[in-house]
Amino acid sequence: MAKVTVLMPTYNVEKYVREAIESVLRQTYSDFELLVMDDCSTDGTLDVVRTIDDPRIRIERNHSNLGLADNLNRGLSLITTELVARMDGDDIAEPFWLEREVEVLDNHPEIGIVSGGFERFGTQQSLVRFPERHEDGLANMLFECTVIVPTYRMTLYRDHGLRYSSEAFPAEDYRFWAECLRVTKLYNIQETLFHYRMHPTQICTEKRVVQQEKVAQVRRYMLEWLSDRFSEEEKRYYVQQFTRKEIDTRADLMQRKAFAQKMIDANRSVGHFKEAALRRRLDKHLTLSLYDTVVNRYFADGYTIGRYIKYLRSGLALKTGRKYETKFLLKSLLGKRV
Repeated sequence: MAKVTVLMPTYNVEKYVREAIESVLRQTYSDFELLVMDDCSTDGTLDVVRTIDDPRIRIERNHSNLGLADNLNRGLSLITTELVARMDGDDIAEPFWLEREVEVLDNHPEIGIVSGGFERFGTQQSLVRFPERHEDGLANMLFECTVIVPTYRMTLYRDHGLRYSSEAFPAEDYRFWAECLRVTKLYNIQETLFHYRMHPTQICTEKRVVQQEKVAQVRRYMLEWLSDRFSEEEKRYYVQQFTRKEIDTRADLMQRKAFAQKMIDANRSVGHFKEAALRRRLDKHLTLSLYDTVVNRYFADGYTIGRYIKYLRSGLALKTGRKYETKFLLKSLLGKRV
């Protein structure tokens, strides 16, 4: 029996699934099987998968469309291996993806989930790195999902009964990892292990508004885990205002700083988050929010000395700090475009 099952849910990815599967079959780590869970695709996805002749591929087609979360849960119920690796049918794995992640799990029994860096391609391009260490990754979960294309231990499913939530769709991954990180540790490898395809028909593109609502629910879930002392009004403030990157006024900034301190104080009673990591993440959020506010308010149409003077007169320069003040000045002197 293989050690790892690569769990690949598919639904109408005929254009991309061959490239995705071939990237798995090229892995330098060989002790795996690929479980393709087709959720009643209405295009040629299943036909493409069936043309790929490799004994490591196992195909399961649902009798009815279950939706992504329940399709993943059914896949998990069919897995008997020690580890499971998760990828979508429209992404591309680097050849050393499994090798890198399995190696960490083999050498660190205290770690239950290993994720890595990835590169967006297609309609968007960017490199993404999540915090390497567990304590920083956990603090980052207060704002966003910190896990992508991971390999993890099946004990999370077998011993802890953790499942993907259909009610959290299309933020089911975020919710699942938020629950997992209550009982295990995370490590993020700081190199590109995956290429994440961005295209117009993705779930996250088609259901953007719904996804934002579901993300807000997971953020609330994380805040409630930090402490049960927050009122309903404070929880609403956190998901609707605090986690936004746009800062409206100086009073808004001061209110956010006060709330960040309250989070730090509240965490001490339970201690789910390392205080230093929590403080680093909150400081980063406030700094980046202020930076984005300044850029959008004063330099949205480009950098000029006139706009830089308006920025100085606003008093925000005292809040953004010398580093960013110098950066804005240099760009203004050079007349940089945004």
